[in-house]
Amino acid sequence: MITSDLLILKLKLQSKLLAKSLNLPEKFGDDLLATAIYLHLNFNDLCESVSEFEYALNFGALSEFQKLKYLLICEVEDKKLIEDLHIEIENMALRLEAKTVINISKLDLISNLYKLFGLENESKYIVDAEHIELRWQPCFDSLKDPQSVLCCDVIINDLQVLLIATKFQFNDCSLDNLEKSITQNSVQLKRSNIETQDINSYAEWLKDSADCLSDIESPNLDEHPEFYTIDNQNYLVYGFILAPHKQTLNSKKSCNIKIHVKNTHEKQVFILRLEGGQLTLEYIFLHKTEDGEKPYLPKNQYIQDTVLSHPNACSFPVVFNNAYYLMPIRPFAHVDWLVNAS
Repeated sequence: MITSDLLILKLKLQSKLLAKSLNLPEKFGDDLLATAIYLHLNFNDLCESVSEFEYALNFGALSEFQKLKYLLICEVEDKKLIEDLHIEIENMALRLEAKTVINISKLDLISNLYKLFGLENESKYIVDAEHIELRWQPCFDSLKDPQSVLCCDVIINDLQVLLIATKFQFNDCSLDNLEKSITQNSVQLKRSNIETQDINSYAEWLKDSADCLSDIESPNLDEHPEFYTIDNQNYLVYGFILAPHKQTLNSKKSCNIKIHVKNTHEKQVFILRLEGGQLTLEYIFLHKTEDGEKPYLPKNQYIQDTVLSHPNACSFPVVFNNAYYLMPIRPFAHVDWLVNAS
């Protein structure tokens, strides 16, 4: 049962956690929580608003509900509360930045705010999509093993994305084993000049994409790409937004994976949990749309020239928050946990 005493105790715990996450003395947590997070004059004013709960028939009847509603996260089952928080959390971060010196990155600050509300997955930028059934299809008709190269479509933020999965024939991930896997996968039952050219182009695209986005040869195993599992077989999966003329799925009728891209210049790394394992989705800031066209930085041009050079890939960046982003998908690596740790 939710009571005002329980919620006030939760506020006190949130205050301590907020101060600790910002490397501030505990005494600063109360007013920062009250003013920047819950939009009250001070901590006493905030507690008085919560104490009205004893006299309200339900929490939604409180006069300050819109300011206090996020206090109910993890107390009640309400997905809309979390959806609203995804939008409001950036405003909370901006208000905190205006009230005190913040010595951590904006993404770390937002991560800490998600923790404040008990949302551990969101704080690590994990996106749960294990409920979505992916329909993998062979990419090439002439291969001896039609399951060696698979592809499927998925909708992310209303955009049709193509995932290409390459069967890995060895347990150890290395460039040498990648080359051998590509050779074995490329064996054809029947020769087709057109498809042979497509297979050769795919092989070059895969090697370039792996070289660009994955650190296969790193001495640190945590930087190695993790396999994705399809029918108990190991695959390496890379992906991209399909070119507009290639998009065929109706995003309104398909399961849409919603990812909340933050308004920041920092690279955003999301861990996408799917039925066969985890993939990593990156949003790489280029520049604001109002700045017109600008040349890419060398590292971003490399992404454009490799994974995004696929003939079916969208050749221009995607727009979020009035800014241009590259949006490659690659195999998950354990080091991604460290990127998102705060």
